[in-house]
Amino acid sequence: MRSRDFWGSAARLVKRLAPQRRLSIAVITLGIAGTTIGVIVPRILGHATDLLFNGVIGRGLPGGITKAQAVASARARGDNTFADLLSGMNVVPGQGVDFAAVERTLALALALYLAAALMIWAQARLLNLTVQKTMVRLRTDVEDKVHRLPLSYFDGQQRGELLSRVTNDIDNLQSSLSMTISQLVTSILTMVAVLAMMVSISGLLALITLLTVPLSLLVTRAITRRSQPLFVAHWTSTGRLNAHLEETYSGFTVVKTFGHQAAARERFHELNDDVYQAGFGAQFLSGLVQPATAFIGNLGYVAVAVGLACR
Repeated sequence: MRSRDFWGSAARLVKRLAPQRRLSIAVITLGIAGTTIGVIVPRILGHATDLLFNGVIGRGLPGGITKAQAVASARARGDNTFADLLSGMNVVPGQGVDFAAVERTLALALALYLAAALMIWAQARLLNLTVQKTMVRLRTDVEDKVHRLPLSYFDGQQRGELLSRVTNDIDNLQSSLSMTISQLVTSILTMVAVLAMMVSISGLLALITLLTVPLSLLVTRAITRRSQPLFVAHWTSTGRLNAHLEETYSGFTVVKTFGHQAAARERFHELNDDVYQAGFGAQFLSGLVQPATAFIGNLGYVAVAVGLACR
């Protein structure tokens, strides 16, 4: 059944993670460090590009003069565009590319990228360990709960559906928890870090980019609201299919004795088709999230490019 209290269910899952709080803190810390480095490195690479560009421009200027004199000379020639460009650059007229500085900058960027990769790898390992330990405890609690249930409960439940609840549903929860925590932590940290970096570069362009965030949230929410019932239907139909298979195989002698094979086969095809329809729809809709958000992100890039052109 679909939970009627999403936030209550989320709170219970968080409580499940509480015994692994140290691992959870380590996962978040590594995520913060890795994401921060991943956002800073492009700016370092931009500095390397500036060094190359400054060297190329500086080599084309006559030596023995200052940058201010080069700017004044360009304005005297009527080349105000080049003069404005030159005034904002850190060039030394007559001096070419400082390859030693470029090498140091690239080496720093490479070291930071390697450090970020190691942190992300460690985060994934610790996250997997956290989820696995949580699921072990959950399976133990489910096992204890099953032993406490009265016999009347089992008489009113299909055996295969009960087995699906204690196996498939926990596996689905494990997969969902791993993906959700990883994507949620990474996405939030990346958004905050990128926004901070963009504000430090240009507040206007950061505002333009930020306008696409509500649109992305609306599109994601619209897709999620349609895919969530299909995922619930998929898990429910999977439980019914497992229940049918369990009862058919455990009572195979009875089915064969009373000539019930055709009806059992037809019922299997019906349940299997339900699993296919629900699973296909759920996966199709969930697969639309990434292309939709990528399209909105590209619109943001276009808006930033237009903003740069208009400045």
